[in-house]
Amino acid sequence: MSVGLAAFMLYLWFFVGFEDLFSLLSQLNLYQYSLFLALAVAALFAAVIFDSLIWHSLLDVLSVKVKLRKLVLYNWIGNFIELIIPAATIGGEIARIALSQKETKHDTGIAAATVIGSRLISTVVYSGGLLAGFLLLLFTRQLPVYLITPVILVTLGTASVIACIFLVAFKEGTVDKIVKIISFITKRVIKNPQKQESIHQRIHHGLSSFSLVFRTFKDHPHQLIKPALYAVAAWVSNLVVYLMIFYSLNFTAISLVDLATVYCIITTVETISAGIPVGAVEVTMINLFALCGVPIVIAGAATTLARLLTFWSQVIVGYPLAEWIGAKSLLKGGIKSPFHIQHPPVPH
Repeated sequence: MSVGLAAFMLYLWFFVGFEDLFSLLSQLNLYQYSLFLALAVAALFAAVIFDSLIWHSLLDVLSVKVKLRKLVLYNWIGNFIELIIPAATIGGEIARIALSQKETKHDTGIAAATVIGSRLISTVVYSGGLLAGFLLLLFTRQLPVYLITPVILVTLGTASVIACIFLVAFKEGTVDKIVKIISFITKRVIKNPQKQESIHQRIHHGLSSFSLVFRTFKDHPHQLIKPALYAVAAWVSNLVVYLMIFYSLNFTAISLVDLATVYCIITTVETISAGIPVGAVEVTMINLFALCGVPIVIAGAATTLARLLTFWSQVIVGYPLAEWIGAKSLLKGGIKSPFHIQHPPVPH
């Protein structure tokens, strides 16, 4: 992060110019700047809340009652972990599952299914925007070559992951096959027969519960309408963050289509550059804004403000939240085994 930040500062220095940036900021109306920046912050929080509402709605389908404020807290911590750990979204999802276990009666299958289901719904919405924006930019402007291959790879990778999840959830016998493979490995690592059987039962229960939850969603597709609407609202809220940032800089010439296109591509770049969370995203963002006709100094200022809100604020706020939740878990005896066996709630 430090190296990437230094690289971004050097890029601003050589290609944008600090003098031009300071000159731009000095000409802004302080009231207008503060107002629109405050609206950007509000939109950022709204995006996290709507994203949490997706998760909350899926839990409601299973009659699992969890307070929304807890899910917002867990979501923010998950976002924090996604930003600082170079493992794309995997680290964040694991954190959300672990934190939500106690809310779902320690059933990993239910926790995992609702967390992953929430991510899938968001992914479908974001992927639709990415595909539309990518094709639009590809045919209307000269898209940088270095972006074409990564976007295609991320699209194929996302489709492959979704296919694997659906295979586990819906194909008969897949759970048993996975459990057999894991049991085969554990027998060669763990020699205690009782521990082997315990691991076998826990994994089988978790995967079976995961499959049951997804089958419930499949049998009641109308109950996915509300989460899908929340996903669209989260997407729009994230887009409003960038729009308000441009308005705070007194620049209104960028179109919503261009802004949505850049935003969708940037989320893809952020995914593929998870190992380098700072630097690559900012440079790409500035160049894409410039490609859409935004003056380079405004593109640099907008990118800096956007990353302060969407990256650094989540890191700064997420760290103490993670420490606080960790301390609370320790005081209460820690999080129980992720494969603690419980009967899942009867789905509606």
